Amino acid sequence: MVTRVATFTNHNLLSDLALRNAARVTDLQNQASSGYKSRDYSGIADSTQRLLNLEGEYTRTEQYLRNTTQSKLRLQSMETAVDSMMTIATEMKTLLIQASSANQADDVNIQNEARQAMEQIANLLNTNLDGRYLFAGGRSEEPAVDTDKIYAPDNYMSGSDLNISDTTTLASLGVTTGQLQIVSTDVDGNSVTTNVNYNAATDDIGDIMDAINSDTTNGAIASLRGLGGSGQPRLNIENVGNGSITITETGGGDLLGRLRMEKIPNPRLDADYYNGDQQVLKARVDDQYSVSYGILADNPAFQKLVQGISIAAGTEDQDALVVSLGFITDAIDQLPNVQGQIGLDIANIERFEGRHEDFKIFAAQAISDIETVDIPLTLAELTQHETALQASFISISRASELSLANYLR
Repeated sequence: MVTRVATFTNHNLLSDLALRNAARVTDLQNQASSGYKSRDYSGIADSTQRLLNLEGEYTRTEQYLRNTTQSKLRLQSMETAVDSMMTIATEMKTLLIQASSANQADDVNIQNEARQAMEQIANLLNTNLDGRYLFAGGRSEEPAVDTDKIYAPDNYMSGSDLNISDTTTLASLGVTTGQLQIVSTDVDGNSVTTNVNYNAATDDIGDIMDAINSDTTNGAIASLRGLGGSGQPRLNIENVGNGSITITETGGGDLLGRLRMEKIPNPRLDADYYNGDQQVLKARVDDQYSVSYGILADNPAFQKLVQGISIAAGTEDQDALVVSLGFITDAIDQLPNVQGQIGLDIANIERFEGRHEDFKIFAAQAISDIETVDIPLTLAELTQHETALQASFISISRASELSLANYLR
């Protein structure tokens, strides 16, 4: 076809429109096949910055949601563990009440039951999720509880019916002169032997305590206190560290017998069993906010529960079992506070989680609106442009056939 001067303008106009239509048809075909408006940012230049901002926010939101999900799982595991501890504590309280009854004491093997309960408590405090010990604070790679130290150390305690003080003389108690040999452990777990000589004619209870406490090897300590911190003062001889202690008489003395010293679990509260640190876990749940959460295994409620069960596991002394019952009762009173704190932490995290879930839905829709096309509408538009393109080709073809000869014919 030869383009003449008379048809040049029309030919260029039709060709330009056809080329534009062809380009649009190609774009629509790509959109219909891929579902996206463009294969690169240049195709959506007017929305590129908004898209980048939304994608950045979406990625951050997903990370925050991963943090909240992980934190919630940990807290829910801790909540389940504390619920189980409450059940164990309640069962032990019932058994101790039965053991104190003259009619039911023989039916309750309290020491065996207490040992089983202690194993369960130790396992619960050592709850592990994804390689992290949840009650250990920042030292989560190690068990929160050292099971070798969870039982209360041994302690020698004088009889409950003796009215003694640091000025009570050995002579008034009918003690004969002799020597105590104390084999105990220091704070590092090393075995220490302490020999204490006493003279029945000149010494009193205070002298015995001074001799034990002044020993430079520092393996044992002596004090006057009531069982469980209350009641009639009783002579206590116990380890400095958390280990076993054995006291024997030599030289003909009978101090242990006269004071009716009994070996029972130490009724003092301590957390020597705890292996963790005091670092509370944190989770970043928003740009400007981190949530502190979690409970440590040395929490006072856990200490009292461990101490109460430990005493029950080591003695059948009725006075000691009363103290054990008191510790466990206190633990039952305090464990709901621990449960409540965990519940508050979960609720706090869930508040941010809900906010991020809502934003994630909004951002996903906004990104989709920018990037993707409506396939049915695109196909409909593609059909229209294909029809128009076909019409353009027909028009160009017919325009090329125009001539004076054809016109005059």
